Amino acid sequence: MKRPQDTGPPRWAQTLLHWWGHPDTREEVEGDLLELYDHWVQTVGKRKADWRYSLSALKLLRPLAQSKRSNHYPTRNRYGEPALPPSLLTPAMIRNYVKIAWRNLAKSKGYSFINITGLAAGMACAVLIFLAVKHETSYDQNHKNGNRIYRVETENITEKHTYPGTYTGMANALHTDVPEVEQVVRLFKNYDKTFALPNSDKQFKESFVFADNNLFQLLDYQWVTGDARTALLQPNTVVLSRSYADKYFGTSNVLGKTIRLDNKQDLQVTGVLDDYPATTSFPFDLVVSFPTLKSNNPDFDLNKWNGWGDNFQVYVLLKNGIRPAQLAPRFRKIVAKYMGDEALADKDFKLNPLAQLHYDGNLSGRTANLTMLRTLSLIGAFVLLIACFNFINLATAQAFKRAKEVGIRKAVGSNRWSLVYQFLVEASLITILAVLVAIGVAQISLPSVVSILAIPLTTSDVYTWQTGVFILALAVVTTLLAGMYPAFRLSGMAPIWALKNNTIHSGKQWFSLRQGLVVVQFTVSLVLVSSAFLMNQQLNFFKNADLGFNKSAIVTVGLPDNEPEKLRALRARLAGSPQIKDISFSFNSASAESNWMQLMEYRKNAKATPIKTQMKMGDSHYLQTYGIQLLAGQHLKDTDTLSGSFKIIANEVFINRMGIRQPADAIGQRVYYGDGKDYATIVGVSKNFNVNSLHQKIDPTVIQVVPNNFYQAGIKLQNEKPTAEMIQAALAQIETEWKAVFPNQVFDYRFLDEALAQAYQSETRTAQLIEASTFLAILIACLGLFGLATFTAEQRTKEIGVRKVLGASVVSIVTLLSKDFLKLVLIALVIASPIAWWAMSQWLQNFEFKIAIEWWVFALTGLLMIVLTLFTVSFQSVKAALMNPVKSLRSE
Repeated sequence: MKRPQDTGPPRWAQTLLHWWGHPDTREEVEGDLLELYDHWVQTVGKRKADWRYSLSALKLLRPLAQSKRSNHYPTRNRYGEPALPPSLLTPAMIRNYVKIAWRNLAKSKGYSFINITGLAAGMACAVLIFLAVKHETSYDQNHKNGNRIYRVETENITEKHTYPGTYTGMANALHTDVPEVEQVVRLFKNYDKTFALPNSDKQFKESFVFADNNLFQLLDYQWVTGDARTALLQPNTVVLSRSYADKYFGTSNVLGKTIRLDNKQDLQVTGVLDDYPATTSFPFDLVVSFPTLKSNNPDFDLNKWNGWGDNFQVYVLLKNGIRPAQLAPRFRKIVAKYMGDEALADKDFKLNPLAQLHYDGNLSGRTANLTMLRTLSLIGAFVLLIACFNFINLATAQAFKRAKEVGIRKAVGSNRWSLVYQFLVEASLITILAVLVAIGVAQISLPSVVSILAIPLTTSDVYTWQTGVFILALAVVTTLLAGMYPAFRLSGMAPIWALKNNTIHSGKQWFSLRQGLVVVQFTVSLVLVSSAFLMNQQLNFFKNADLGFNKSAIVTVGLPDNEPEKLRALRARLAGSPQIKDISFSFNSASAESNWMQLMEYRKNAKATPIKTQMKMGDSHYLQTYGIQLLAGQHLKDTDTLSGSFKIIANEVFINRMGIRQPADAIGQRVYYGDGKDYATIVGVSKNFNVNSLHQKIDPTVIQVVPNNFYQAGIKLQNEKPTAEMIQAALAQIETEWKAVFPNQVFDYRFLDEALAQAYQSETRTAQLIEASTFLAILIACLGLFGLATFTAEQRTKEIGVRKVLGASVVSIVTLLSKDFLKLVLIALVIASPIAWWAMSQWLQNFEFKIAIEWWVFALTGLLMIVLTLFTVSFQSVKAALMNPVKSLRSE
C-alpha cells in the first residue's frame, strides 16, 4: 500500500539515501528506516520523527557509513592470490605471528645472536651519532632575532681566507656608513686574568669579555637581577652569571658589590644573568662594560684600521628585510674610505650568520666541524646498513631450511601476504630485541663518546622524547630495510618447488645479491680501515714535524703585569735556578692560534709592496728560548724600542715577499707600518718556523721588541726530556719565584707541546671516531661472514663427506670453503681503494703540510682484511673438514 505523501518521511532525505547510500545495503536500510519512522511518528510525533529520520539518513551516507564487508576479494596480485585480505592482521593472527617468530628465533640461537648483536651494534652507533649531531646542530637556536644577527668578518682576498676578528674602527664605521644596521655590538675576549674579592684571599684565574651594553638587546638573556638597559653603560661595571655570583659571593643577591681585576681595578656588579645553556657560542660568566677597556688598557686604540686580532669581534643586528648580500657595496666603500683604494684588491668584509658561528672561530673556544658531523652521519648510516645486510644475507642463506615450511603453509591454503607478515614480524622481533640491547650499549658507551668529542651529554639524553622518536623511526626503518627483501624473497617460492627442494633457486646468476651485499660490507670496512691508517699517519706527522723551532720542555706562564721592573726581577730570580735554561717574555709563543696581524709595506720602488704580516712581539731571548735559527744578521736587544729606530727580525717568507732571496741582502732594509711614516729596520733574518698550526702555510712574520704587549713568559727547562720528578721540581721553583714577583695573583701554566697539540683536536677526535666505527663495521661484517660460513658448511656437508671419502685433504677442503669469501674480499679491496684514496685526498686538503698517500697503505689494509676473513671463516671450515665423512653422509 502506498504511503500518503503527507505522512511519509522527508522526500529530500529519501532521495539522498537512494542516491548516496551503499548499493549493497540500500534496500535493507531504507526498509528498516521506514519501520523506525512509523514507530517514531506514533511515539514522539511527526515533527521529531522527521528530524530523526533525516539525521539517520545523513549518517548512513557514504563515506560516513561503514560499508558492509564483502565476502569476495576480487583484487588479486600477479600470483593469482588475494591481496591484503583483512583477516591477516587481526589480533589473533598477530599473536600467532609473534609466537611462531619467537619459536624460530629460539630454534636458531646462533642466527638470532648474530643478527641481534649486529643490529644492536649498528643501532647503538646510530643513536650515539644522533645524540652528538643533535647537540652540535642546536647551538644558538634560542634567540628570537637569530636570523638577523651576523658577525662582521675580515676577508683576505689574496689568501682566500676569512678571519673572525676585525679592526677596532669597524664599529664606528658601521654606525656612520651602514644605515641598514639596527644594532652594533663590540666584544673583546681576554684570557687568564686574576679576579678577586677586595680584602679577601679568594682569587681566580678567569677569561672574560668586554662588551657593549646592547649585547643584552642583541642576544636573549634571562636576568636574575639587574637592569638590561643600563647594566654596562658605565665604566668599571660587571655582570656575572648566577653560578659565578655564587662562586664569588655565595649568593645571587650581589648588586652593588665589588670584584677586583688584576689587583688594581675595582668593578661594581650591576647585574646577574641566569646560567647560559650548554648550546651557546657566548658562554660568558664575566661581562665587563666596554668603557672599562680604555681605563684598563690606555694604549688600546678604539678606532684602528691597521692590524687586528681574532679576540676583537663585532656583531650586528640587521633591520627587517635586509639581506647580507645587500651590504657588499657598503663594505667595499668602507675599505676605500678608511683603508684606501689600494686595499680594495686584498681586503673585504663579510657577514657570517649566527647559526654558523659554532662551526667557525668563536669566543667560546669550542667549535664543531661540519665535515666531521657529515662524515659521522654517513658512517652511522653505513654501519647500520652493514648490520641490515647481515640480516638479509643470513635470512636468505637460511631459506633452504624454511623452504618446506613455506611449501606446506602454501599447500594448506596460506597466501603470500600471510607469509610476508610472518617474516616481517620476525624481523620486527629481532629489531625490538636489538633496540633494547642498543639502548644499553649507548648508555654504557656515552661517557667515552663525551670524552672524545668534549660535548656535555649525559645518560639522561638517551631517554629524551627526541631520542625516543629517533629510535622508533630507526626501528621502523631497520625493520623495513632488513626484513622486506627476505620476506618477499622467501614468500615468493612456488609451493610444489619448495616442497621438492631444500634450497632457494638462484638461477644462472654469476654474482648473487648475497655476494653483492658481502662486497658492500667489506668495501665500507676497507674504506674505514684505510682512512684510519692515513689519519693516524697524518696525526703522527703533526707530532713529529719539524716546526722550525723547539717545542719540547717549554713552560708558558701568563703575565698579569708587564712592568719592566717586575719582568727584570722575575728573570733574575728564574735565571738563578739550575733547572731553567732560558726565559723569554712575549705576546705569545712561537706558534699560537691567537695572533696579531699587521699590514707592512716595503717601499723599494715607486710602487710599495704590501705584506700582510704576523707580529711576534718578544724580547732579546725569544729566538734562543724557542730554538729559532738566525740565518743572517744579529739578535734583537731589549732597547730596540725607540720610535724611529725600531728593529725587527724577519723570516724567509717575509723577505721573499719583499723580492729578496738571500737573507744577508735583507739586512738594513726598511719596512713601513701600513701606509704610515713609522718604519722598522731589518737587523736579522730567521729561518722559517710554523707560526700557525700545520693547517695553514707559514705567514710572513717579524719579531719585534714591544714590552707593552708582553703577556706571557716562555720558560725553557734545562733538560730536553725531563723526568716527572724534574718537571715537578722545576714547576715548584717557577711558582715560588713567580709569586714572589706577582703576589696576590693566581699561578697558571701550560706546556707548549700540549698547547700546540690542541690545534689538532678536531682531527684527533675524527680519527678516534673513525677507529671506533671501523671496529664496529669489521665486527658486524665478520659476524655476518661467520654466519654465512656456518650455513655454507651445513649446505655442503654431503659434498665435503664425498670429497673426504675420495681422499681430499683438510687443507683442500678449507681452501674450497674459503676461496669464495676471499674472492669477495678482493673485489671489495679493488672497489674500496680508489674510494678511500679520493676521500682522504679531500680530507688532506685541509692541511698545508701533509703526508703523501702511499700504495702500501691499501695493500696493508687488504692483507689485514684477508687475514681477518680467513680467521673468521677458518673455524667453520676446519670444523667441517675434520668431520667424520661416514657421519656426515649418514646424517645427510
